[in-house]
Amino acid sequence: MKDVLDRAGVKAGALKARFNGLDTGVIPQTPDFMKSLAIEHARDGEVMIAYAMNGEPLPLLNGFPLRLVVPGWYATYWVKMLSDIEVLDAPDDNFWTAKAYLIPDTPFANVTPGQQGVKMIPINRMPPRSFFTNINGGDFLHIGQTTTVRGIAFGGDVGLAKVMFSSDAGNRWQETRLGPDHGKYSFRQWEVPLRLSSPGAHTLKIKAVNTAGSVQPDNPNWNAAGFMRDVVESVAVQAG
Repeated sequence: MKDVLDRAGVKAGALKARFNGLDTGVIPQTPDFMKSLAIEHARDGEVMIAYAMNGEPLPLLNGFPLRLVVPGWYATYWVKMLSDIEVLDAPDDNFWTAKAYLIPDTPFANVTPGQQGVKMIPINRMPPRSFFTNINGGDFLHIGQTTTVRGIAFGGDVGLAKVMFSSDAGNRWQETRLGPDHGKYSFRQWEVPLRLSSPGAHTLKIKAVNTAGSVQPDNPNWNAAGFMRDVVESVAVQAG
C-alpha cells in the first residue's frame, strides 16, 4: 500500500486513506462498505494489497481480484474486491467508520452494563488470544499418564511473547513450549505435558501474553455490541 500511495503522490495535509470494494448490501438501503486508516498507518509498509494466495490468484471467496490486508487489525478493515482508494484531508464520516463497529475507548473495550458517557472509537487492534486444539470440555484423562496438551495462540497487533498454562484453575501457571515463529502476526503452536495425580474434575486454563505486555483477561470483557470478546481460555476435564 505504501508503494501505491507514494506513486499516486499523497499531498501534505492528508489524514486518512479510505478504501472501497465491490461488495454490496442485501438491501438497497445498505450504506456503501468503506473503511479508512490513518495515512501514517496506511503507509507503514505492512498494510498491503493482496492479489495472490499460496502462489495462485486470490480466490473469489477471499476477495478476488484485490484485497486490503491490515495485519493485526480486525477483518472489517480487510476490504474485499478492493476497487477504490481515496485520500481524505478530514476525518472519515462514512457510516462504517463513524457509526458502525464502534467500541469503548477502554482497555479491551470493556465497560459495565449501563455505563454512560464512554468515548466510542472505531474498532481497531486485535488483542492476544489462545486456544486449546486437542482437549475438549468433558474429556477423560488417565491419572499418572502424561498427555501433551496442544493449542494455538497469537499476539494480536504485535508478536506473541509466551503462552501460560494452568492445570489447577489458574492458581499456578507454567510457560508452554512454543512452535516455530512465522512472523509477529501469525498463529504459533504451543504445547505442554500434563500429568494429573488426583481423580475428579480439573480445570485447565491457557492465556496468551504479547510482546507489548498485554495479557488475556481473567474475566470476559463486556460491551453492548459484543465486540472484541476476550478471556483466558478454560476447559474442564475429568481424571480417573
